[in-house]
Amino acid sequence: MLKFLRVKNFALMEELSLNFEKGLTVITGETGAGKSMIVEAIAALCGERLDEISIRSGKDYAEITGIIEPNSESIELLKKYNLETNEDIIVRRRIERGKRQFAYINDQLVSLFRLKEITQSLIDLVGQYENQSLFNVANHLKLLDHYAHTEMMLADYQKIFNEHRKCLSQLKELESLQREKNQKIADLRFEIDEIEKANLRPGEEEKLLEEKTLLQTGEKRASLVDEIIPHLYEAESSAYENLALVYRLIEELSNLDSRCEINNLKSLIGVSINNIEEVYRQLINYRERIDFSPERFEEVMERLDLIERLKKKYRRDIPGLLEYLESAKKEIEKLEKNEIEIEKLQNQLHLFENQLADLTSALSKKRRTTAKIMEKEIIKILNRLGMEKAQFHIKFTEKPLDESGVDGVEFFISTNPGEELKPLNKVGSGGEISRMTLGLKTILSEADHIPTIIFDEVDTGIGGRIAEAVGELLFALSKEHQVICITHLPQISIFADNHILVKKEIKKDSTYVNVLKLDETMRKMEIARMLGGKEITKKTLEHAEEILQRRRKDG
Repeated sequence: MLKFLRVKNFALMEELSLNFEKGLTVITGETGAGKSMIVEAIAALCGERLDEISIRSGKDYAEITGIIEPNSESIELLKKYNLETNEDIIVRRRIERGKRQFAYINDQLVSLFRLKEITQSLIDLVGQYENQSLFNVANHLKLLDHYAHTEMMLADYQKIFNEHRKCLSQLKELESLQREKNQKIADLRFEIDEIEKANLRPGEEEKLLEEKTLLQTGEKRASLVDEIIPHLYEAESSAYENLALVYRLIEELSNLDSRCEINNLKSLIGVSINNIEEVYRQLINYRERIDFSPERFEEVMERLDLIERLKKKYRRDIPGLLEYLESAKKEIEKLEKNEIEIEKLQNQLHLFENQLADLTSALSKKRRTTAKIMEKEIIKILNRLGMEKAQFHIKFTEKPLDESGVDGVEFFISTNPGEELKPLNKVGSGGEISRMTLGLKTILSEADHIPTIIFDEVDTGIGGRIAEAVGELLFALSKEHQVICITHLPQISIFADNHILVKKEIKKDSTYVNVLKLDETMRKMEIARMLGGKEITKKTLEHAEEILQRRRKDG
């Protein structure tokens, strides 16, 4: 719902603020007073382009601000585009001379396209403007569905449709996999065979690297042992020979001096001699085990090269290669079971297709039956609005299956005798379009979720009984929507919940447009002016009072 409008330096409006209420609001004023400027300002809030000519003479910029109560659809769009969501939506338009124009939602800069997308779910401008929702063919099926109360049927259909789509996607994926299966299995078997033949073992690479180092240093290690042994045991004046000499001398000393400390020294030397003998034996054993076989070195290198090649090829270490080996075996099992899964999915898909066929048929039948009722109701309304020869038809076409079924729907109308039915957005003058839209929206008021509807030319070329019928329908529509209507007819104005007067004033050679919310007394004066012209007589005042009283009584 539109709650507030503030206009600055726009056309003949220097600065004005206007609060809007629920129900039916009429905007009246003398011809040329500037009533349509208010609608033009609201249209700017809905994304219509502004021209520099819109800027008031002598001013550098024009600015329009509106406060709109959001609905669920607009809140979702704000979230989708990362725009701030508040209790209200504040829309601002600004144009400066010689510069580009700007659009803001909650003080965040947006494009005109984005502004239109968000506001078209909030305000429907009927007349000369583009965002008349009924003229958008994409909305026709939704409106028919709401009118037909197909929500439950559509929900059941969409549940099966989504299951069908999911099943079909899985089937296509498996069938695609099936086509590649043989090559994939061959590739996997080759990889499994390659890894299995390698007979990899955890920790093997580390041991091979250690052995490689030992093989590379075998000759050097043997040479060192060969050098150590003579100094230790075999050569003249070796460590062993020298210690044996020392042992004999200490033994001779102990014969001369039997005290304990001398015997201890003898024991220590004895242990050292035994240790040298043990070191000698271990070195001999070590020397015999030293392997510097070129053949074994070649074997180790070949094994390490194989491991390195597999690691590079599969981009895994040995534990990773062993894990991949197991996963490849499982994938082969899965691929070989693929045909069974395909058959299951095909059976499931067939079941979904049968269910969809039944649901689609029931949905289409409900729509077509309701369309006939809706056509008759709309023609009745159009007749009330003075379009006695109007024809209205809901055309069905078949479209590819989607979330709404197979029905394509478009509204067709003929407003004059002898004219063929044409798409709704291809026929009618401004006044006819407004009355057509009023008739359609009256029938579809519960189905149409746009909260605010603005009529600019609904009373063009009508009067008397038809004008009263227009007023009645506008009032009925305002029970479901906020309705704002520009009119010059008292028969329409008397149905208003709120009445705004637009006046043009000249001050110091400048023209200004001002607005005034009318109380009951002022409203009676304005109705009298609309009935009798500039001269408001006692008789026109009485007539104005009479029709207002009658309206209050009927209301």
